[in-house]
Amino acid sequence: MKNDKIKILVAPNSLKGSLSAFEFADVVEKAFRRVSSVFEVRKVPVADGGDFTGEILKQAFKASPVEVKVKDPLGRTVTSKYFKAGRTAIVEMADASGIKYLKQHELNPMMTSSYGTGELITAAIEAGCTEILLGVGGSATVDGGTGMMQALGFRFRDNRGNYVEGNGGNLSRISTIEKSKWPEVVSIKIITDVDNTLLGANGAASVFGPQKGATPNQVVKLEEGMTQWCHLIEKDISKKLSDIKGSGAAGGVTVPLLAWTNAELVSGAAFILSILDFEKHIAWADLVITGEGRIDVQTLNNKAPKAVADAAHKAGKPVMGVGGAIDPQVLTLFSAGAFSFVNGPLTLDDAIDNAAVYLESFSEQLAKLLLVSWKSSRSL
Repeated sequence: MKNDKIKILVAPNSLKGSLSAFEFADVVEKAFRRVSSVFEVRKVPVADGGDFTGEILKQAFKASPVEVKVKDPLGRTVTSKYFKAGRTAIVEMADASGIKYLKQHELNPMMTSSYGTGELITAAIEAGCTEILLGVGGSATVDGGTGMMQALGFRFRDNRGNYVEGNGGNLSRISTIEKSKWPEVVSIKIITDVDNTLLGANGAASVFGPQKGATPNQVVKLEEGMTQWCHLIEKDISKKLSDIKGSGAAGGVTVPLLAWTNAELVSGAAFILSILDFEKHIAWADLVITGEGRIDVQTLNNKAPKAVADAAHKAGKPVMGVGGAIDPQVLTLFSAGAFSFVNGPLTLDDAIDNAAVYLESFSEQLAKLLLVSWKSSRSL
């Protein structure tokens, strides 16, 4: 650390169901500044395709919100939005097809649809956007993107020639696809924080179905339907898609986009750090602090805190992980240690509801410890 200031880079992910990455960074900054003016804090909230990815990209691109009336996962009209910067549109699937729109008893991926996401994409294209940045975290659907494609002009028929609505329960009924022409000038970057493939034990139905309300029997039906749907797509384009890492993200919404639009899958964390010019911020810092709600083995799977830690290691800068819960298996990821900001046994609701209070208290104690260390080094 330099002698005049201690430069702290705060680059957290969001805490699912609790603090946004922006709020996390603000809380840490507030605590450090209260302890001493010797701390110079730079806040660079990050994301990986999950919650608040759109907000992170909005700030990076200085984009403006555009409100759109769309259908939520159960077909109810809601006011959603995308962000627009020139010809670039930032679309968050969760803002149209998100689990946040549903109450617990409404969770049912057999019925939910990604139609609203397609409406957001359509609105962006009609507004002249030629680049779509699509964050696919937080969805309530396992419909293989059928609802979204329906909103983009595609039509589906069963073996009797009847039109079929796009949702999880209808996947196994689709036998014929009537395609709509995709504008050649429009490209999509699908920003995802998972690398699950479409089918099998690590696939969209098995992993994400239960998270979105599917019963064990429904998981089996969703897997059967997704398999049939995928085979139809692969037959149409003569290309294997089900084994692509990330194809299972957001209930398989990526697969039809990869098949019939000018789309590519990008690793969320790496893509967003590059947009944020993160190497420049790392070079400035004496210490990097990152974190998320639960730092565990899933963090090692392309999550934002891992990407931040990797960037710090590459630059030779110490990095610390801070979360509500810490799995011992990830301790080696953080050269300056990994710490829980929650003290003592608490209920999950307490930890979520009062995360800001606990994080601020922890950050203040951390700042005091770093200040003592800094003063000691100056006296040598």
